[in-house]
Amino acid sequence: MNHPNIQVAAQFLTAGAGGIARCARLTVLALARQADVTALAVEDEAPAGIGGVVSRAFAGTRSAFVAANALGALRADWVIYDFAGTARAHAPLGLLGRPYALWAHGWEVWPGNLRPDYAKVLRGAKTVFVNSQHTGERLLQSLPGLKTMQCCLLGTEADVGGAGAAPAVRERRVLFVGRNDAMFAKGQDVLIAAWPGVVAEVPDARLSFVGGGERLDRLRALAAASPAAASIEVLGALSDAEVANLHRRSRLFAMLSNVEGFGLVFAEAMSHATPVLSASEDASIEVNLDGETGFAVDRGDLAQVTARIVSVLRDDQTVRNPLR
Repeated sequence: MNHPNIQVAAQFLTAGAGGIARCARLTVLALARQADVTALAVEDEAPAGIGGVVSRAFAGTRSAFVAANALGALRADWVIYDFAGTARAHAPLGLLGRPYALWAHGWEVWPGNLRPDYAKVLRGAKTVFVNSQHTGERLLQSLPGLKTMQCCLLGTEADVGGAGAAPAVRERRVLFVGRNDAMFAKGQDVLIAAWPGVVAEVPDARLSFVGGGERLDRLRALAAASPAAASIEVLGALSDAEVANLHRRSRLFAMLSNVEGFGLVFAEAMSHATPVLSASEDASIEVNLDGETGFAVDRGDLAQVTARIVSVLRDDQTVRNPLR
């Protein structure tokens, strides 16, 4: 049986390069069993191994990436892009009618945020994959009448590659994993604001932040200024193995974002049987079901945030029988 030839073109395909890169890697893994897959990453410094596929890295040389993408697309049955920004590389192929699909992840397609060049490639795609109903609804507000949208919920690489290690002893630790970008909208500041109240009730509690980004300096400054600074650690970017180890040691994963189109970090926490604390303002509530996989709170209610964290850290029963 002949397999289709599919090219996946992305900004990043390196493990640990963020949620969009995670989604691109999952796309490669999901397709590799049923198709002949090639993978290109414009910003990666070195090739990345994804299952049995080894990507090509272009170290930020966009002209070389666009040329390689065009040549590969001429041989491919489909090209799939990680998001609308990368899909602009399809423009040289527009007159040839080569079919392409792309992912829409969240904030970048919400009303008021969608750029005209992104809108153009979204309209031209044969299929637009959205990662949640929430993202799909917001995209349709931006592009009414779009008929090519398909909702495709995400998983983790462990779902494809097999189960992870068994949970270790859980510490009274709250873990955050996410980038510290210019928006700073994932709730880092909310967690730090709540933390003195948590430590007053649970003196041995620890708050661990994992993730890099251009505003890592802001996170470090907020943590250092907290009255509970001694129990807050800002670890920066870590390897997948180090993050997995922290998941297995933590009692709660917390990210109180208001900009998530899905939130792959929630699924990754759940794969380690770690309860999740999320906000109730975006697609988080589709992934983290309140009372089942964790808890959803109003991120503007600091007392509610504090009380929920304290209740989980104190509740040994939740740790022995984590919500699934």
